[in-house]
Amino acid sequence: MFRTLTATTIGLALGLVRAAAGEPTPDQVQFFENEIRPILTDHCYRCHSATAEKIKGGLLLDTREGVLRGGDSGPVIVPGNPDKSPLIIAVRYTDEDLQMPPKNKKLSDAQIAALEKWVKMGAPDPRRETAATKPASLNGKDHW
Repeated sequence: MFRTLTATTIGLALGLVRAAAGEPTPDQVQFFENEIRPILTDHCYRCHSATAEKIKGGLLLDTREGVLRGGDSGPVIVPGNPDKSPLIIAVRYTDEDLQMPPKNKKLSDAQIAALEKWVKMGAPDPRRETAATKPASLNGKDHW
């Protein structure tokens, strides 16, 4: 019993260290890869990724850094608080001035619930910004 309790305690402690360091746990990575990345890829990257023809609102959702940085209007998530997160407000379609994806292409209830759960978890994200995912400039002011 002592060994089981010790192993459990060590496992929990390692999970807390990873979370504090911003490194997602294996379960969080699996949740992100299975539930969140497909939503972002299928519904957001067309306008909010480094490969988008035109990045809308200065918001990049294809890296962890982009999600945390937010866009022209500021941060889009408040880790741990979906009700205060503009991303969640937008996908819920509760604000007629902020609805994403636009043009009445609202996500399913299950997809919205997955995004809410992700934000409640602290928005764990295994992706990292690289030269390939970082645009040269979001607004052209940094060119020269």
